[in-house]
Amino acid sequence: MRTLLARPRRLLLVTFAAAAVLTALGIPATSAQGPVLFVADTTDPLPTDDPWAAVWDEMPGLEVPLSPQVGIPPALTGPSVPTVRARALSDGERIAVLLEWADPTLDESVLRVDAFADAAAIQFAQGTGISICMGQQAGALNIWHWKADWAADLSTWRDVWAAHPNMPQDTTLPPETNGDEAGAGADGPPGFLTGVEAGNLRSLSRRSSVEDLNAAGFGSLTAQPPEGQNVEGASGWRDGRWRVVFSRPLATDDPNDARIRRDGNTVIAFAVWDGARGERDGLKSTSTWLSLAFMPRAPGLLDAWPFFVLMVMAIGTGAILLIYASRQPAVGRGWPGGRPPGAAEPETREPTA
Repeated sequence: MRTLLARPRRLLLVTFAAAAVLTALGIPATSAQGPVLFVADTTDPLPTDDPWAAVWDEMPGLEVPLSPQVGIPPALTGPSVPTVRARALSDGERIAVLLEWADPTLDESVLRVDAFADAAAIQFAQGTGISICMGQQAGALNIWHWKADWAADLSTWRDVWAAHPNMPQDTTLPPETNGDEAGAGADGPPGFLTGVEAGNLRSLSRRSSVEDLNAAGFGSLTAQPPEGQNVEGASGWRDGRWRVVFSRPLATDDPNDARIRRDGNTVIAFAVWDGARGERDGLKSTSTWLSLAFMPRAPGLLDAWPFFVLMVMAIGTGAILLIYASRQPAVGRGWPGGRPPGAAEPETREPTA
């Protein structure tokens, strides 16, 4: 009896040990097919710049539950955003994904040390056996990260003075040169802004509210260079709800970009940050993996050719059998005259009283 009880215990310990090793290596111990976000095709122009376009309201969308990120500190104790609704459209050249979620406060500034902006992200798996937490070397991620402060900067560029209008003003370097290419009269040499010279996306003027990034494990999150930033964003906050549109060409030549194919599922996940709650970095609400798949094309008349071939074959076979039967009277139709040739007349008997 002791031996029989010891075996299940040993098996249980081995199972837990294997799961712990896989978790430490960032390899999921199990894999399951999640929900599917279908991409609907349209012949109309994509509403990439209008998150409140009527076409989005005509789509049912997919309600995706979110849970707190608890795998790595800093972590949440509960999700700030319990669900996010996703919709997707494509015109054959581009894809647009709309995320919508409830947020009672509009947070679009990071100009104070205690201020954080609302944000959302879509991450695409670029391999198999992907860890949902920033990926791993065997399977990297392509991440589209929308920032509410970047969206606000597209209309009006703001600096620290916008949050602290009465602060002392330092000399801005480099100042206006009034057309003097040499920068005569400047208090510093042209190009003093090192972030701009280094190509830091946070120092450059905004071209999009979405940052295109890659990751292959913890501590590896890297922004693509400015020439690789090909994801566009449009957003709007109304009546306590955010709507954000992410859009990108379906096909790109950048090896760091996610491959979005019509003939296969693309594995994705969502994340949302609530700036009013101080959320940033790992403080976020995330989904599990789900699939992004194109809506099956409606079958046309030519798609039914196998059915028509089978129908013609069935009708032809039936016609052949009927013709054969008409030439062979003994086949299921009885003998001519009711008896075989040469058979005697059936004996008739008088009825008896």
